[in-house]
Amino acid sequence: MCLCHPCLREELEGFVSSGALSHLKVCFSRDDPEEEEEEEEGFTSTAPPRYVQHNLLRNRKHVTDILLKQKGFLYVCGDAKNMAKDVNDALLEAIRAELQVDQLDAMKTVALLREEKRYLQDIWG
Repeated sequence: MCLCHPCLREELEGFVSSGALSHLKVCFSRDDPEEEEEEEEGFTSTAPPRYVQHNLLRNRKHVTDILLKQKGFLYVCGDAKNMAKDVNDALLEAIRAELQVDQLDAMKTVALLREEKRYLQDIWG
């Protein structure tokens, strides 16, 4: 199996075509090594999403609808030090903004998703 970005993207898109996934949003943080040292704060809504958390925030209405109204699932795989924490923070922000609740209520919602095993993390450190 080839793991280059075009082949991997094609394989992932095959899961949508087959119906195994209903939606797929991909981003490869290392697509442009020259931009690797840019600060995340430089992310704008018109820039292509570089990191998972950017994709999540860009699609927060859709993500929260699928997770909370359609009882969807969110699987996060990656390093515990940065990516998993940043994605968790982005999920909290998405829920807070879309449900118009405070941080504590957003945290309770995320805790419920974890309890129901609808927000799962496969992380390593």
